[in-house]
Amino acid sequence: MILHSIIPPEAIFPDEPTEFETRQMRSGFIQGVNINGKFTVSRLISTDPSLYLDPRYTPGSTLN
Repeated sequence: MILHSIIPPEAIFPDEPTEFETRQMRSGFIQGVNINGKFTVSRLISTDPSLYLDPRYTPGSTLN
């Protein structure tokens, strides 16, 4: 497979794997990365459709 991109390979293929943390919430789970005491959301796992509309759980948002 050939990858043609303007993004450097280090950004696409990081050297060290990311350790995801899973937190339980009222109707499901949030998966993300905890860096310097701030939790960055990567994924929402829930059966409640209203949670997907909540901007707090959008991938890339930060929770304390």
